[in-house]
Amino acid sequence: MSECVIFNKYIFIYIYICLFHFVVNEEKFFIRYNGGEEEYEFTLDLNTEGGLEFYNRLKEKKRIELTFKAATLAIACVEDDNFPSLIKTNPTEKIDIEIGDILASNITFYISVINAKKFANNQKIGHLIQKEGSSIKELKSLVGRFSSSGINLELVLETDENDKPDITKIAEINKKIIIIAIIGLSILIIFIIIKFIV
Repeated sequence: MSECVIFNKYIFIYIYICLFHFVVNEEKFFIRYNGGEEEYEFTLDLNTEGGLEFYNRLKEKKRIELTFKAATLAIACVEDDNFPSLIKTNPTEKIDIEIGDILASNITFYISVINAKKFANNQKIGHLIQKEGSSIKELKSLVGRFSSSGINLELVLETDENDKPDITKIAEINKKIIIIAIIGLSILIIFIIIKFIV
């Protein structure tokens, strides 16, 4: 009987893990312009000081609006009292950067628009995700059109819980939950029958 209880425990743990997998909110990061008319998704490296600090700020506020200006190597946002530096001291090692890398120094927040070797005094904290219909060069040209005054870009943390409910997605998740529950109960019933026969 104790073996039956142990086996049941494992079945319920399996079902719980499967259900938890469907319930966990997926977090996505976006740069938006003009109320979402143009949108660029990006990733953050939470293993870096700057990436973790930026994530914590987005987690708290959900949306941060920053003014970016076009520069030779990047579009840059000079940090101020409203958006203090993401890192306390600049890293000493030089890094190679690629188009779309998100960088932080102790005074500036950048998005690289070129590839460069041995880039100094910056920490790589994330990267823009290239998608069909959007280009990092377009983002630079957008900022470049407003280069004298800069342009306000909105940085957003979005989770599934912020989205409108998707009926088809809910139906699909419910279907998977029912299938998992049936499989789990079937295994449990078979195990109980085998125990009584033996």
